[in-house]
Amino acid sequence: MKGKRIRILISEILFLLLTIICWIPIYYFVIGAFKERRDIVKYPLKVSPDLFTVENFTYVWKKMDFLKTLGNTAFITVMALVIVIVCSALAGFAIARIRRRMFQVYYSLLVALMVVPFIGCVISLVVLSNRMNLYNSLWGCVLIQAAWNMPFAVFLYTGFMGGLPKELEEAAYIDGCSTVQVFARIFLPLQAPVTATCCIRCGIGMWNDYLVSNSLLNSARTPTLMVGIQQFFGAYVSEYGYAFAGIILASLPILVMFVFLQKYFIKGLVAGAVKG
Repeated sequence: MKGKRIRILISEILFLLLTIICWIPIYYFVIGAFKERRDIVKYPLKVSPDLFTVENFTYVWKKMDFLKTLGNTAFITVMALVIVIVCSALAGFAIARIRRRMFQVYYSLLVALMVVPFIGCVISLVVLSNRMNLYNSLWGCVLIQAAWNMPFAVFLYTGFMGGLPKELEEAAYIDGCSTVQVFARIFLPLQAPVTATCCIRCGIGMWNDYLVSNSLLNSARTPTLMVGIQQFFGAYVSEYGYAFAGIILASLPILVMFVFLQKYFIKGLVAGAVKG
């Protein structure tokens, strides 16, 4: 018993140390957002009222045209999430509840697409969007983000719906419901956990996207948050204080969303990981 307590104590100490190590970079850029550049370099981890300033935030707000970049990023994220959730929920319902070989083959192909590296498709996506007159268009980014995140979302919805009792579906059919009514009245109200998981998991990736926005959009006319933050990192000089302030401002909407949806997050991941 004593040896077991010692092992638990050692494990807790190691866990605490690893947690502190993980929090050091977050601590560094949070306090750096309230310092001037020379103070960040000279006193990287020091906190003092003499070093405190909010000028970084006011400069970033004007330099990035923050409301415009926030609007562009929010438009891409929200519209892409709507497409992903609607299409993935319908696809997950069909794959999990309608036992046809065609749907199973389609599901296998979607799961296989999850391992394809995105950077390998950038050139072809740029060429395709240019031919479809979607280059330098927010809708081009919306469609690409939706298509790229859909395999993961379909995987979650399929696992979630496959784990639901079949008796619910059979009872609805006995009561005279059609397939559409079964989905809308039975399955749709139960999808809150997996929908919240998709919003957090896919939404964070869309919100923090740099590669697609930088490849498809004109950064001067239609900037996004990550493209705007990147301008503070130059080839010879990097304005760390401005960049850290921009990161904090860009992170606030995602933090708010996570606070409201966190109770569904773990439940949705566990449910979506069950194969139906």
